[in-house]
Amino acid sequence: MNIAIIGASGHGTVIQDILSYDSDVKVVCFVDDDVNKQGTEFNGLPVLGGFEDLERLMKEKSITGVAFGIGDNKIRETLAQKALEFGAKVIAAIHPSAEIAKNAKIGEGTTICAGAIICTNVILGKNVIINTGATIDHDCVIEDNVHVSPGANLGGGVHVKNNTWVGIGSAINQYLTIGSNTIIGGGSAVIRDIPDNVLAAGTPAIVKKQLSKSNQDHENPRNKPGKNDPASKWKIPLFRIHSDQEDIEAVSKVIRRGSFWADGPEIKEFESKLAEMHSKRYALTFNSGTSALHVMLLACDVKDGEVIVPSFTFTSTVNSVLLAGAKPVFAEIEKETFGLDAVDVEKRITDKTKAVMIVHYAGCIAKDTEQIKELCKKKEILLLEDAAETMGATIDGNLAGTIGAAGMLSFCQSKIISTGEGGAVLTDNKNWYEKMKLLRSHGRLENENTDYFSSIEESDYLELGYNFRMPTMCAALGLSQFKKIEKMIKARQELAEFLNKELAGINDITCSIPPKGQNHVYQLYTIMLSSKEIRNSLQKHLENKGIMSKAYFPPVHLTTYYQKKGSSKGDLPETERLSQQVLSLPFYVDMSQEDREFLANSVKEFFDGQSLKKDEDFTIK
Repeated sequence: MNIAIIGASGHGTVIQDILSYDSDVKVVCFVDDDVNKQGTEFNGLPVLGGFEDLERLMKEKSITGVAFGIGDNKIRETLAQKALEFGAKVIAAIHPSAEIAKNAKIGEGTTICAGAIICTNVILGKNVIINTGATIDHDCVIEDNVHVSPGANLGGGVHVKNNTWVGIGSAINQYLTIGSNTIIGGGSAVIRDIPDNVLAAGTPAIVKKQLSKSNQDHENPRNKPGKNDPASKWKIPLFRIHSDQEDIEAVSKVIRRGSFWADGPEIKEFESKLAEMHSKRYALTFNSGTSALHVMLLACDVKDGEVIVPSFTFTSTVNSVLLAGAKPVFAEIEKETFGLDAVDVEKRITDKTKAVMIVHYAGCIAKDTEQIKELCKKKEILLLEDAAETMGATIDGNLAGTIGAAGMLSFCQSKIISTGEGGAVLTDNKNWYEKMKLLRSHGRLENENTDYFSSIEESDYLELGYNFRMPTMCAALGLSQFKKIEKMIKARQELAEFLNKELAGINDITCSIPPKGQNHVYQLYTIMLSSKEIRNSLQKHLENKGIMSKAYFPPVHLTTYYQKKGSSKGDLPETERLSQQVLSLPFYVDMSQEDREFLANSVKEFFDGQSLKKDEDFTIK
């Protein structure tokens, strides 16, 4: 059998050595995603490409099996599944010096290194690594994708769950259970059960840290801010982007392909997924949410009219109206979800009003959305949605971005799913869709069967357009992130539930709780303080603790540009008051339990200090 070793690394050479004892196996090459290794020789064998080249190599080199020289549990799990999809057999690698009981069960893809001892009735799952000199005593169960490091000793009847790492020289007492996605530190002595998703270490081993549920992603250096990362100045930054090996593979696949970086098939696939999720006929991607808003408003033909917008939003909401040739008319917001206030919107409708642009804030659909929809219907004006922050949120079962005539989604770095930068427009209107396609790409008439970069035909240009296309790498990342959207939303909701519970007893804070009938996806976690002074003092306190926070949003109508255009302080008193009381706290999918508790305790510490100060003032008086 011809096989390839996945991973040109130190562990890969161990696998190569083990397989050299098997006369039925011939290792023909290494495969590694490090482009600097590809095309070179490693330990006497060629590195013929990256993992996505495996399917091709199987045909060219008659490869029928693979073995994994990768120590990382999650990467090994992901690539093993993909190898099976390619039709490769994932083989076990067992060193002849390992002692294995006859009735031990060994799963496919498992590696047992030199000097390891596997005793009677042991069950080893798939893609397990039992490293050099490790001992697995009788009746142990080791689930899939576990790594037992050199010299580790597991007593009889130990149960180790999926994706766990048992450190070098550690010892686990008999009949204990070690949870999934857990790390046991090297040299530890484990004398009690260890839960899921923790780092445990010491003699005796105790839980040192809560880990991410995504296989300790935060322990991976690629998910930690480097010294040049702006987030590195903060113990807890405002956000971190969730990513995993699948995201890296998705983008790498496009790069390695060497073609269709600007207009690859991943773009249409991503658009199809978005349209399907939102039950819309059309979804069109753009290089940013701002570009998407701009083109959406051009397609809707609001030129020379008025568009009612909130001032409590990011400036692009309002700028896009001007860029589309219309006049933004600012309206007040309500204090429960910080969305447009239906009563105030009605007061601001004139004969020139062509649309209302409703903004759903922080992951929650604006409370007055249905009232505003009915108002727009009555007045025969368009309802449009800026749903940049609310992908996946619902109100009475209706998804954000599907309630108006057209809706915009954003995939900027801190959003529910991210492509770095990116956006999309959802609509059922074919004419708008066709218009947006023209405007997105230079006004060029596109051939459905080919694209500009692979056609020898001359192109025709029907409109004055822009270059607002989403790159293929971004769409590939979007597709990968899209697979995880439910998981990521659930993680956000669990974190919000924790913070709501921790901060509920503080009188000066109003927590972020969704109205009845709403599914809040918590793109931001925003609290409202009882005054501007308390908000500013709390923010300063958090800064001193190394915790970033931010006031989202200062009113757009009070920025220098819009004051030059005639807006002034006092135009929107409710918006101005609320914007001085809101504060968005750090919030992201992979926030550790330690950081959650530090954040909550730091907020409570501030208010404990405030109470003490009040008591001292009262005593002095």
